[in-house]
Amino acid sequence: MAKLKSTGAKLISGPRGCGKSTMIRLAYYQALDSSDVLPVYVNYAKHLAIEPIFKSRPDAVDLFRQWVIAKVVIGLEQTQIEADIPSPIYLRSMISSSHRLVDDLEVGYIPTEIPRISPTQLIAFINEQVEFVRRKRAVLLFDDAAHTFSAQQQREFFEIFRQLKTRSVAPKAAVYPGVTNYSSNMHIGHDAEILEAWYRVDDPAYLETMREIVSRRLPAEIVAEFEKDRLGLLNYLALASFGMPRSFLTMLQEVLELDEDAGKHIAPQRRRTDSSIERNVAIVRGVFESTGEKIPRYSNLIVEGRRLEGAFIERLAQINTNKTIHQKTTTVGVRRPLTKEFQQVTDLMAYAGIIRQLDSQSRGSDVYERYEVHSGFVIASNALSLGRSPSTREITISLTKRPSSLLVRGKPETYLGNDYRSRCTLNLTPCSNCDTPRVSEDAQFCMRCGKPLIDKSLYKEMLQRPVSDLPIPEAKKKALAKTNLATIQDILLDVDFKQLLRGHYVGSIWAKRIFSAAEEYVSV
Repeated sequence: MAKLKSTGAKLISGPRGCGKSTMIRLAYYQALDSSDVLPVYVNYAKHLAIEPIFKSRPDAVDLFRQWVIAKVVIGLEQTQIEADIPSPIYLRSMISSSHRLVDDLEVGYIPTEIPRISPTQLIAFINEQVEFVRRKRAVLLFDDAAHTFSAQQQREFFEIFRQLKTRSVAPKAAVYPGVTNYSSNMHIGHDAEILEAWYRVDDPAYLETMREIVSRRLPAEIVAEFEKDRLGLLNYLALASFGMPRSFLTMLQEVLELDEDAGKHIAPQRRRTDSSIERNVAIVRGVFESTGEKIPRYSNLIVEGRRLEGAFIERLAQINTNKTIHQKTTTVGVRRPLTKEFQQVTDLMAYAGIIRQLDSQSRGSDVYERYEVHSGFVIASNALSLGRSPSTREITISLTKRPSSLLVRGKPETYLGNDYRSRCTLNLTPCSNCDTPRVSEDAQFCMRCGKPLIDKSLYKEMLQRPVSDLPIPEAKKKALAKTNLATIQDILLDVDFKQLLRGHYVGSIWAKRIFSAAEEYVSV
């Protein structure tokens, strides 16, 4: 939190649901109340709404850059409103034109006149505001800035990000592990420091931190359900969440059958706890698999990722079979050198939260890249090899007391087979004119007929995906099936929740959650 409000460029990294947005918002409000920092919060969740112009406009890059800067201007206006800072006259026209540009581009309309603001001009405007309010610096907090699967957008965004870094302006951005593309001029470690937002399960304060989240998030009478004998169930769920508060709270709601709209819940039970862990594993795996459905070019890598997941789990179960309860491991080592194809698979798995990359480890002359497998996957598959019905205490000890140096060792071929590189290929769209396969992802023209290669709009395709694709409880999906909401686009158009609230057992709280899930679905 201190670094998010300090000088210098920072990148806060972690998979979906680990708390990046929460930390950025908290940093914003803490800075707003301070006397040193002028914070500007910007959310780029709708970046894919700009994606169609990259398929049809030669000036798409310039339009995107102006959209990025216009969003910062609008964020500066919001800071002025919340901090009760008067807006200079010259800035009002810029704010007005920025609003128009953002609104137009996000609905697919290209205005004839586009207001142009350079990063240098933007810095000058921000510095004037910093001096006006007599604060030391401005902090730009960019949420949902990773643009995970639009590589060109990512590179352009981080080139602007790099240019906005000055002594008096400190940019910060939320990114995903493994899959974020940076501009060629931006070097991690030199131009920006990485901050891990993802909680470490082996951290001594981990369980205490997760219990505190429960005490702040749920009413006291529900927290009391987990005292004494049932505290083990809470620790069990915390470890199974693999350091992701969103998963932790979702599992808690399922175990308690918590209905926040009606204010009802039941007592926690071990059987329901195991079921919630299995469902969460299915959700995490579903996020991974849906990546291949939403972005077809990754479909082959997703298949190999599922194969790698199974191989990791199988090898962990083998090594844990003859280990005592204090000698279990959830860490897999892959010997260097790693091929680009293997890294593409592990990067996508890290994005979904199935694995987490740790520091490398040397064993003699060999160096191993280490990957920690999701605790929930390990529990659900009994990869700890604790017998048929292990107690929550045995599982908790195995996951918290395991030696940090122990790991399964192998080469990429050990886990995926000798021919894995031929299978780890991008599933690229062929030429629409002659159906010839593309030679690379960056190819602009067909190597056979010479016609331009045209991609379909990822954003438009995702809008038409069915509501059943959303990571929400099955009961809520069945409730929505009886409404007029059939696609993701239908939900996003229901901004006042009129249709959502017609769903059985969908109150105001769940309506907001479903709408947020739809927004996140199209913000990959």
